[in-house]
Amino acid sequence: MKKRMITLGSIIVVIILAIIAINQHTLEGNAKRELKEYLHITATVYNNGKNDADGVSLVLYLYSIQDQKMSEILRVPVDPGYPVAFADLRNNKVYFSDSVTGDEVDNLYEYNLKTKERKQLTFGKFLFNDLFIVDNKMITNVAPQFVTVTQPAIFDRTTREFTYLNPDDDDTWCFSLSYNYTTKKLLSLTASDSEMRTRKVTEVTHIRPKTLYLMDLDFGHYQPIYHTDQFEIRLTRQLDRNRILMTYDPFMGSSKPRTLKILYIDSQKVEDFDVPGIKEVKTFYPRDNTEGLFVLGRDANNQYGLFYYDMATKNLSNVFENYPLPKDHHSLVDFVYSMD
Repeated sequence: MKKRMITLGSIIVVIILAIIAINQHTLEGNAKRELKEYLHITATVYNNGKNDADGVSLVLYLYSIQDQKMSEILRVPVDPGYPVAFADLRNNKVYFSDSVTGDEVDNLYEYNLKTKERKQLTFGKFLFNDLFIVDNKMITNVAPQFVTVTQPAIFDRTTREFTYLNPDDDDTWCFSLSYNYTTKKLLSLTASDSEMRTRKVTEVTHIRPKTLYLMDLDFGHYQPIYHTDQFEIRLTRQLDRNRILMTYDPFMGSSKPRTLKILYIDSQKVEDFDVPGIKEVKTFYPRDNTEGLFVLGRDANNQYGLFYYDMATKNLSNVFENYPLPKDHHSLVDFVYSMD
């Protein structure tokens, strides 16, 4: 009996050690798996190859930053006012906005890259400004029908329902929404619709007072971090826990090229942020490691394109330098940075 008990105990110990070893191996494997960086680049091309008489198609380019590899993963005819698109790499799908020809509102669509099936997900009248997926959660900046402002929302792809930051708030515009993979925070740039329409703004300053907020991915811990009425801001991105990059215009309608400023959250100090070789910024994203900055805009030669600025070497390069745009190219519309 004693021998059997010792044998049974030995077996149990071996099983426990095996389980521990498997778990340790799994943890090490997960730890070794590094997230890869991508750019989801939204562009349009002429359907007839030369002009928009026959409409345009949305093209989504996926750029692997580590591999420096560009690929066209979607080309589909659309008629949106301002197309947004994002690739769900884990599920081999692309999500994008589109509208009925002649309509000025959008709906959300899904394109399955394996089956080539296109599916409409929403059936209303929406305006989409930002769209991205983090931890399998779709985040968008959207305004539904009969609502004045766009605001952050989570879109459930199963129930096809939106969960808004504040469904009762029809005054606070969200002008810019982005996510930082290190801080795990969403950054929202906001302005009051009623304040934007005051005489002070429309006739005197031509500057819409803006407030920046940080919040969790589920919209928790919604906290203001900065407010200004001294200059115009259109886009914001979090560089790290204490620094925010934002576009700068002296006022609405300024003829001066749009540039960047940097905000230090702890001191509330704001300084110019120069990107050598860049004349004007349309949109931008910093890399998660803060080593570089991607900018869609115009360089010193007034060439419009997507550029990468290496903050260490101070070198500026054209992302499409080795990947010529097609002959039917119409425009580079926007891009989103992601890690997956």
